[in-house]
Amino acid sequence: MLAVVAALFAVGAPVRSSYAAPKAAAAHHAKGKKAAPAKGKKGAPAKGKKGAKKPGTKAIADNAVPGGARKKATPPPPPPLDGTSYEYEYDGLDVGHKERAWLGRAFVHSSIATVTEKPAPILVFLHGMNTELIKYRWMGGGQEGDVRRIVAELMEAGSITPMIVAAPSSIDPVTASNAVLLWPAFDLDGFLDRTAARLNGIATIDRSRVVVVGHSGAGCNIHGGLATALRAKTVPFADLVVDTCMATDFAKDLAHAPPATNVVVSWQSISWEDRFFDDFRSVFKRELKKAEPPLEGVLRELDYQQPTQGSAHDAMVGLTLKRWLPRLVPPPAPVKVAPADDG
Repeated sequence: MLAVVAALFAVGAPVRSSYAAPKAAAAHHAKGKKAAPAKGKKGAPAKGKKGAKKPGTKAIADNAVPGGARKKATPPPPPPLDGTSYEYEYDGLDVGHKERAWLGRAFVHSSIATVTEKPAPILVFLHGMNTELIKYRWMGGGQEGDVRRIVAELMEAGSITPMIVAAPSSIDPVTASNAVLLWPAFDLDGFLDRTAARLNGIATIDRSRVVVVGHSGAGCNIHGGLATALRAKTVPFADLVVDTCMATDFAKDLAHAPPATNVVVSWQSISWEDRFFDDFRSVFKRELKKAEPPLEGVLRELDYQQPTQGSAHDAMVGLTLKRWLPRLVPPPAPVKVAPADDG
């Protein structure tokens, strides 16, 4: 059955009740189409006035450098992160599956490093398809963004409690290029164990506050990614499902999440329209009525957003983290100091 779903994904057939993405699954990673030229009379391309200067000629000359190349403004590098990143890896050989291998990177903010024995919450980030096999995608690798920086800025602004950020990076050429195969049988418990071992003496993980964030293809594999993370022995404190395939099967799983797990599903329709949003919403709400009720204060949220900056699909990561992390892991309340007794 999985092979059939994968084939449908490859040819672009929308599938309602599977984790296969619609035909536009990779469209948000591609460049936009060029606009067709303006047409004049009888459908012919419009012609400019005779002798008119070509637009942009002077601008090109003003910015020209020897050899005819144009100068390109190089954006300034972002300021260094206030913390340290640590690398580690898993080869998958202990279970006989090399495709489950990953490269790990964990970021420990300086505010955590000063209290190494105090358990800190951890955000585990699962990236989407990685056809280019970029190492440490969304953790300093690639151009989409940097989850470390997003979370660090929230910490430094006093919006959230200090937390560790860690992410595996899939570089298997087969599974990383197909959303329905991505993150096969992802083992959240094993990832946390290896992260804790790497951070031994540096930071301590609070396993009661594990926030799992999955973007794009991380939520498309029924046998891996966010789906198996949801069934880990370590009960996630929160699952943030960011602009994934929106398949109805996954809607059912999320509605039946453990009562102590906060669930937030966010999506946009600017760059990825052909998903079954209404079906997902209907199944999620229907299954919530059947599921064991969440504990008091535990979230079950559907969050539709329309980003206005950059790539809408990638912008959803920052928007979702900035909107929901302050609510899930707020900063510690200030300690009240009793007034001095003058008597």
